[in-house]
Amino acid sequence: MKMYCSRVLLFFYFALIYAVFPTAAQYCYDTGNYTRNSTYRANLESLLTSMTSNTKINYGFYNFSAGEYPNEVNAIALCRADISPNVCRTCINTSSQDLLKACPNQKEAIFWDTLCFVRYSNRSIFGIMEADPRTASYNTGDVADVVEFNKVLFPLLESLRNRASSGNSTLKFALQSVPAPDYQTIYALLQCTPDLTKLDCNSCLSQVQSYIPQCCKGKQGGIFVAPSCNIRFEIYPFYEASAEGPPQSLPPPPLSPVPPASPPPVLLPPTTQGMHLWH
Repeated sequence: MKMYCSRVLLFFYFALIYAVFPTAAQYCYDTGNYTRNSTYRANLESLLTSMTSNTKINYGFYNFSAGEYPNEVNAIALCRADISPNVCRTCINTSSQDLLKACPNQKEAIFWDTLCFVRYSNRSIFGIMEADPRTASYNTGDVADVVEFNKVLFPLLESLRNRASSGNSTLKFALQSVPAPDYQTIYALLQCTPDLTKLDCNSCLSQVQSYIPQCCKGKQGGIFVAPSCNIRFEIYPFYEASAEGPPQSLPPPPLSPVPPASPPPVLLPPTTQGMHLWH
């Protein structure tokens, strides 16, 4: 059973809302529409198909364009680096079709699955860091001791953030597991789109990480995603142990286990908020 919350950008302010999505989420931007039989739609469909049919790319990152202004479409797809190319292409294909159904006439949209995400736009999105909108799903189970748990969690996330942001132009990804209090283990995975600079990747992951205490403080795990990066941690393995490689040393625990929080969100009126459980 999981509880889900979504955070969206609203007129340059953040609004914290709650939503239900079992394994995926999408965001349809209000930045322009197209008609079903338009050139933009034809370019979009052609572009999404070209990504899933491309077998030369085996590192899970696609950034393609199709058409010319004003019908140019730019698309990005990113898979978790620990999955196979076939699984990656299947995820992108399924997510693309789901996104077209969820946002049937929006020129800009994004779809997050647990293994990949797909986004497209009529504006330039390549090499541009975007940490909003952010969406989170979290485990409803609470840790026994939040302070002690965070003393392990946040140094781990910091170490993985540095490793992921130091990646190359095809891969900015890191994962690791470490022992945690109460005989538990924390498994964590961080990833950026590899077209970002080291500084932008680090910044994106930092902003998403700062969302964790606001959304899900004391929870046993969660998935936190943005257009340019994502974070996941759990107290159970969600990836193959062989993907970790040699053990990595962690930095010493910081004086404050909780990273600096971004400015508090502007909450929607109580009547527009809701909290739901997914069974």
